[in-house]
Amino acid sequence: MKILKMTILSLCLVTVSAFANTASQDSTWKRHPHAKTKWVEGKQTDSGQSLHSAYYMDRRAKKFTVGLMAGTSLFNGDADKKQLGWAVSPFVKYSVSQTFALRGEFNYGKLRGQRDLQNPTLFKDNFRFTSMVQEWSVQGHFTLGNISFLRPLRKTQMYLYAGIGQTTFKSKATFVDQRLFLGDYYLTSYFGTGTPNPNLGKEVTEEFQDRKFMIPYGIGLKHYLSTKFDLGLEYRHTWLRSDDVDVYNTAIWQNRWFDSYAFIRASIGYKFGAKNAQHYDWLSPVESIYDQMADVKKKTDCLGVDDDKDHVSNCFDQDNKTPDSCMVYGNGMAVDSDMDGVPDCQDQEPFTDKGATVDPVTGAAIDSDGDNIPDHRDRELNSSPGALVDANGVEIKLCCSCDNVAFPPISISSNCLTKEVKAMLYQVVDKMKQCPDKKLVINGPAGKSSKYNAATNTRCMDEIVKFLTEKFGISRDRIVTNYNAGTESKNTIELKIQ
Repeated sequence: MKILKMTILSLCLVTVSAFANTASQDSTWKRHPHAKTKWVEGKQTDSGQSLHSAYYMDRRAKKFTVGLMAGTSLFNGDADKKQLGWAVSPFVKYSVSQTFALRGEFNYGKLRGQRDLQNPTLFKDNFRFTSMVQEWSVQGHFTLGNISFLRPLRKTQMYLYAGIGQTTFKSKATFVDQRLFLGDYYLTSYFGTGTPNPNLGKEVTEEFQDRKFMIPYGIGLKHYLSTKFDLGLEYRHTWLRSDDVDVYNTAIWQNRWFDSYAFIRASIGYKFGAKNAQHYDWLSPVESIYDQMADVKKKTDCLGVDDDKDHVSNCFDQDNKTPDSCMVYGNGMAVDSDMDGVPDCQDQEPFTDKGATVDPVTGAAIDSDGDNIPDHRDRELNSSPGALVDANGVEIKLCCSCDNVAFPPISISSNCLTKEVKAMLYQVVDKMKQCPDKKLVINGPAGKSSKYNAATNTRCMDEIVKFLTEKFGISRDRIVTNYNAGTESKNTIELKIQ
């Protein structure tokens, strides 16, 4: 007894060890050879038989099968000389799980049998019978081909089944009647009493029909032909609580208690019921356990990995390629304050107006005519180069009068000729061309200032003069510079045409 217990314990340990090793060797697991690709890369990528997603795909597998079985029938009864019949059986099956299914079937067929001599009584000589059978049944199917721990699914499965049903038979028998006397079927009909049999030695026909409860059970093989079709071969035996199917029922010692019959059938089944390419029967429930373990391991491993060093683990990072300098949200996406598609770390204008068209690299709002008004706010997208425009990009026209024309003051800074200053100077040039007999007066700030500020003031005025003369050819004698002329502000330069 102790040896038996030790043996059982050892087998359990070996099984658990094999299961654990198989589950842990994630890199050695292989895709089932009959799995079909269904989902795009990066999501669930198979039809349910790849080890990394079967448990998820099981719920989407096909569960229905309809088909047809056909084959030969074999009768077992008092007419014990075998003769082949035939049977045709449409069926429908629903797979409750990978290993259990319910099948309903209808059978229509013909049974045949014969018996030549009935020694020692010669009760019915040269006996022949046929019976047309119609039946229906409901069965439970148990698949044995997809529950192995140690190997993947194969293309052929074995299954067992049993069920209950009802059969209706119409039988007809012919024989040479050897009864000496009419009466019951006991030996007294031959040896002593009753009315003499008028059909003695003649060929007689007898008919019988009935409806009986029956129990079908059997074994079969099923072969994976494609994602839509299966082929099969099965043997089915039918138990009946009746001895009348062959129209031969008597209490003499040669008579059998109950008749029975069997079918040997080939089948073809069509699988349907879901968009997934595979059927429940071809998904392994054991592999589903492996898949869940692999998924847990994958998620656990990724918690400690951060490929782009943005402090968001790969498990939750929706963008694993964000630059190191970028701030990111909790999902690993780079912060983009104005939502223009350019992250703030690369955006030259991180607060552009919503809906503005921006440069995909710099994030700066597009300004087609260079008037410093972005296109989404510019009412005139074709302003002249250097034109003075308002806040809506509409060009400001300076016309008509040439007397005492004042321009906006220029702020003094280390960079005097900014884009805004140059844009204003374009208007100065345009006005001087309109008033050729006028001069431009440039007044610098007056008052006490440091040597540095005085030098900056002088440099800015000189740069303005140089820009006008060299860039646009304005004659130097048309420009008057007053370095300490007394302006309204100590940090601005005023321009007037007089």
